[in-house]
Amino acid sequence: MDCLERLPGEPTDPAVTSAAVTRKLFAMLLKRLPAAYRNRPEIPVTVLSAHLQSLQMLERELCRNAAEPACVRRARQYIAENLIEPLTAEMVAKEVGLCPQQFRKRLKRATGQTFRQYLTLRRLERAKELLATTDRTVLAVSLDAGFQSEPTFYRVFRHHTGQSPTEYRERLMKSVMPRVRTAAKRS
Repeated sequence: MDCLERLPGEPTDPAVTSAAVTRKLFAMLLKRLPAAYRNRPEIPVTVLSAHLQSLQMLERELCRNAAEPACVRRARQYIAENLIEPLTAEMVAKEVGLCPQQFRKRLKRATGQTFRQYLTLRRLERAKELLATTDRTVLAVSLDAGFQSEPTFYRVFRHHTGQSPTEYRERLMKSVMPRVRTAAKRS
């Protein structure tokens, strides 16, 4: 594709129109839901609150997906599948058929993050998942999440979470263990 291709966003863009319609529908739902619960006093307020939060999260996700160009969806998928590789914006742009400049603009517009920020946050999510679900060493987790070195992983992890990967795992285990013990006592 040519770098001069215009970005989506004009009022005629179907993705933007779809996102606007989605927002209007969810606004209507959010207005009517409390009234529906007022007629059913036996349902706790916490249930209403949970439903409202779920609807708001669903609205955000649908609007994000509706307004997201196909090339950005393909890029997200490519990044997720190749997270452990040393990715560059140029490599991903080539994969989705855009020049690097256009790819960076589209990704920033769709996610609000630069390519490097987006990649780092996806790698951190993967690392947190591995820390929570495996007993692998921090070095192995950092490499499996796509970080090139353990010191870089520690620095980035601490910057984003305020704790080291080891502290994160220990706190997670402390919060999970009481629930596991409680479940074991019930059975």
